[in-house]
Amino acid sequence: MFELKEVSRNAYNPQMQQQQQQQRMKQPRPNDVRKAKSRSSNIVSAITTSQSIPQTVITDDFVKKSEVPPYDIHQREAKRQRQIERSKTKGKNWYHMPAPEMTVEKKNDLIAIQMRGGLYADKFFKKGSDTKGLPKYFQTGTVVDNPADFYRRIPKKDRKKTILEELYNDSKVKKFSKKRYVEIKETNRRRIAAMKHMKRLKNKKK
Repeated sequence: MFELKEVSRNAYNPQMQQQQQQQRMKQPRPNDVRKAKSRSSNIVSAITTSQSIPQTVITDDFVKKSEVPPYDIHQREAKRQRQIERSKTKGKNWYHMPAPEMTVEKKNDLIAIQMRGGLYADKFFKKGSDTKGLPKYFQTGTVVDNPADFYRRIPKKDRKKTILEELYNDSKVKKFSKKRYVEIKETNRRRIAAMKHMKRLKNKKK
């Protein structure tokens, strides 16, 4: 019973109550925690703005400009920029194949590929969509030799840099092209002779 009385006396002791109140005051309140978070966020935003300030400083060339650049891009301008970016590649269906720079060598090679039907007498090539014009998106590569075909490979001295040079040095293509040239020349000669003969007959009737 004595111990219970002592506990009850300590429970109603004013000094103990003051100590408990002081401890409660020391504990952070929810509002204080929110204020501390807002202060930290303000500090972070101030740091980021201070880092971005050098990029926004007005330089000497800004005074020379006739007008201030727009802050917001117009919808049409944004759409035009997206179209320009989209036209740089073939699309996701073609794994974003880029449009290479068109040089004279590449242009001649593409023309030779389009005219491949008249290069070989024993081969037939189906006409495709590439006959309408030169393609914008294409890729070039080199054929890697198979080690098993070592003795049937093309020697390095006979290899050329472009397709057109290889066709010039191909004996079969030369032979067939000469034959076709003679045939076309003969047909043109006969056609011109027939037209002249028809004109003579018309003049005689008059």
